[in-house]
Amino acid sequence: MIIEEFKGIDIAYMRRIGKYGPENKQLMENFKAYLKQNNLFKNDTTILGIAMDNPIQTPAEKQRYDVGIIISDGEKQFDLPTRKITNGHYAIFEVTHTTEGVSRFWKNIQNLTINLPIDNTRPIIERYSFSKVSLHLCEFCIPLR
Repeated sequence: MIIEEFKGIDIAYMRRIGKYGPENKQLMENFKAYLKQNNLFKNDTTILGIAMDNPIQTPAEKQRYDVGIIISDGEKQFDLPTRKITNGHYAIFEVTHTTEGVSRFWKNIQNLTINLPIDNTRPIIERYSFSKVSLHLCEFCIPLR
């Protein structure tokens, strides 16, 4: 785990509203297809997956999931809504990008973060950089106070 500061990050994104589950993965696939069709999927591409709501507190039909691409400085070639990621510090956990690896991370998240000052007002961010995914890795970014 490392600590990283997020500052000035803008994303172009797609959102789905509804119960978290396989449809989130489908949104990710649709988003990647959009990027490829528009020649926006490159070696320096970083995609974020963001579950905006706590499923324990938010009714299934109102749960929001965003998939977005980090917009490089001066890049405005997206026909998608844009927004900012909240500035702040995040604990970054590198995870094997497999169903088992991700599942193991979520099962152990309490133990992994036990001594961290978690900011529960901001969502956990899944980060998929081209360089990490090509090594079968992804990152989970846990917001800190």
